[in-house]
Amino acid sequence: MKDVFKDLVGIEGVHAAIVLDPAGSLVASRLSDQYQGNPGAVTKFNWEPFILELGEHADADFVYDKGRIYLRKLPAGFLLVIMNDIAPISMVRLNCEILLPELDGMKRSGGRIGRILKKRIF
Repeated sequence: MKDVFKDLVGIEGVHAAIVLDPAGSLVASRLSDQYQGNPGAVTKFNWEPFILELGEHADADFVYDKGRIYLRKLPAGFLLVIMNDIAPISMVRLNCEILLPELDGMKRSGGRIGRILKKRIF
């Protein structure tokens, strides 16, 4: 499968791109090669309470002391971009706009394959 997050996580300061379903479960993720933090903390984090509090927000930028999270609502879930505080947010937003059609297609086609693999492997 083509790495759809390659350009997004290639932006300087972007640490991770995460796709969550509407319930907050992890669908896909990609960490940047330069990310020095704890990868397990990003991908194993319980995003459900965070997603439930968002409601119908389509676009949000959460700024913290040592970083920020950009959130974009997808037709079937959410895209989260975790980055440091100096990452160019305009470039991140542009890349997210470009990704929207690919992520929508990935979700639709990936669901059936995921169910088949889940039945056969687990």
